[in-house]
Amino acid sequence: MIVRLNTDIAAGALGLIFGAALWFPRSDIGRLSIIFPRAVLLILTLISVALIVKGFVKPSGRQVEITGSPLRLVTVIIGFFLWWGLVDLLGFLLTTLIAFFALTWYLARVETVVSWQRMLKWSPIIVVLVGVFYLTFTEVLNVRLPTGLFF
Repeated sequence: MIVRLNTDIAAGALGLIFGAALWFPRSDIGRLSIIFPRAVLLILTLISVALIVKGFVKPSGRQVEITGSPLRLVTVIIGFFLWWGLVDLLGFLLTTLIAFFALTWYLARVETVVSWQRMLKWSPIIVVLVGVFYLTFTEVLNVRLPTGLFF
C-alpha cells in the first residue's frame, strides 16, 4: 500500500502523542529516578514540535510504501502494550525476557518454522541483550526498575 503524506507532521504528531502518554510517571518511581526519563521526553517533545513546524513551513509530501502484514504489525504493538502492562506485575527482567523470546519467535516464524533447538541457540544472545539493558538502567543510569513478583 502506498500512502502520500507529510512525514514531518506525521512523525511530530506521533512523537507528541507518545510523549504525552508517557509524561506522567507511575507512583512507584522515585524523584531522582524520573529525571532521566523526563529529560528524554522533553527532548522528544522539542524534536516533535520542530518537526511539526518544519512540516508547515517547508512541507514535503512523500510517498510511503507500507509493506508487510498489518496483522503482524498490530500483533507486535499489542505485545508491547502487554509487556508494558505486565512489567509491574512480573518485574522488568522476567517480563522483558519473555517479551524478547516471544518477539524473536513470532518474527522469525514468518520466514520458516522455528524449532526449540533454534530458540535455544538464540537464548544466550537474548539473555545478554536483556542483561545489558538491565545493567545499563540500574547501574549506569541509576534507574529503579519495577521488581514485580520475582525480579
